[in-house]
Amino acid sequence: MRKSSLKFRILSFLLFGIVFAGFPDKPIKIVVYTGPGGLIDITARKFSSVADKYVDATFVVENKPGAGGIVALKKVLQAPEDGYNLYACTKSNIAKFIQVGGRDYVNALHWTAMLMADPECVLTNVKNDIFEWNDIVKDALQNPGEQNWVGPAAGGLDHVTAMKIWDEYGMYAKWIPYKSGGKAIAALLGEQGVAYVGNPRDALGNPDLYIAAVSSDERLEAFPNAPTFTELGSTTLNNEYMWRGFALKAGTPPDVIEWYTNLFQQVTADPDWKEFWGKGGIDVEFIGGDEFTDIVKQDVETFEYYLTKSEIISTSSNNGLSKYGEGTPLLILTIGLITVIGLAGYLIYKSSFSNTFGRIMVISFFLLISIVFYLQSFIFPVSSEVGPAVVPRLWIFTLVPLSLLLLVKTLKNKEGLEQAGPRVDIVLTFIGFLVVYLLVMNYVGYFLSTFIFMITGMIYLGYKNIKVMLITSGTWIVFSYIIFYKILFVPLPLGKWFEGLF
Repeated sequence: MRKSSLKFRILSFLLFGIVFAGFPDKPIKIVVYTGPGGLIDITARKFSSVADKYVDATFVVENKPGAGGIVALKKVLQAPEDGYNLYACTKSNIAKFIQVGGRDYVNALHWTAMLMADPECVLTNVKNDIFEWNDIVKDALQNPGEQNWVGPAAGGLDHVTAMKIWDEYGMYAKWIPYKSGGKAIAALLGEQGVAYVGNPRDALGNPDLYIAAVSSDERLEAFPNAPTFTELGSTTLNNEYMWRGFALKAGTPPDVIEWYTNLFQQVTADPDWKEFWGKGGIDVEFIGGDEFTDIVKQDVETFEYYLTKSEIISTSSNNGLSKYGEGTPLLILTIGLITVIGLAGYLIYKSSFSNTFGRIMVISFFLLISIVFYLQSFIFPVSSEVGPAVVPRLWIFTLVPLSLLLLVKTLKNKEGLEQAGPRVDIVLTFIGFLVVYLLVMNYVGYFLSTFIFMITGMIYLGYKNIKVMLITSGTWIVFSYIIFYKILFVPLPLGKWFEGLF
């Protein structure tokens, strides 16, 4: 029996290697959004060691902590979609994506493999006056809003799970966020809170921690004394869990995705993998493709609902104008405006009114461009009252009144209309610069193309001081990088030629 099994494994390994001989031909980076020692980091490293049994590939774990997974996500999205950057992710990342980048971040990934489901649970401290679930519910109903529940940052999976629990039992409590789950557990042990929402594994090794309720159809084999929510009267809390898995950049070739799918299936079936995670009550199961994508989409809906309900995110991003701020509507609008400006400019240029209406042409151009940028700002992520969309809107709200004021003064100044104003051919050339700038940005990225565009534009408009132009352009690029790219996490394009450098 063992010989047959060994032969089958060798044959599978050989066939697997022959079919996918072209991939990989260099090390694969597993990009982890936490520092070393986090559970997703342990998952990535364990996966790497088990995968070594089945494929001749080198896996390198690269830790990119920061911003709840956004730093690691950007590392993956800025690299080519060739399968050599694997994003180690969890359900908690979806909450952060919704807060910061919206659905664009979710859609930017191919959700390749969910490998495990770790049930959510409520942990209590046996040294507190109340620690049994029924007593917690009774106290919460008698004293609405008085209980303190502790956990990681507000808006994350554990917080949303807590809100679901409160809704189910008709209770209300306060969520006290901490920088990490470990610090929240320490607060619970210090009797600074009544309950902590996490996973059963969090209770291992500490006799003071008690699993008051666990989200599972049946009691967990590893924690037989932990009652399920179903036993405690709930009908909807038997399937709340933290999933962990992997994602690739959207657009990854199908044969590479198939290579990963085969590998994930082998790893998930591996006895060593099952035993390692089974000790913590974690359900090991491979779910990939459309099924995993559907799970992620459902998570998106859930997080959007509860984060909006708790006012962690604003609903202003749902403004009806947002549909014109991206995709085909924005493209059609932009092309239409440029076409109108171009035709109007050409007709004026060929007429005897070229000098007369040149100034009006310039003002109109900036007004129309402001409309396009204003509409596009509606697709920026909205995680608070002050978000990435605020700065460009402030500029637009300043530019538009000033342009209108200038237009009114220009029209009133009849003598000025008779004088030679800005030449229409300069405006048309500037529009051409803008079109080229937008096209070039796709290849060299926002930062380099914007720097060149600003320098070229100033030179074309007659500026002579090279030092001032370099300082002005460089200052804007640094400002954009720090404020938009690093702090507000606006996904400014880096360009196909420079992907993976940052």
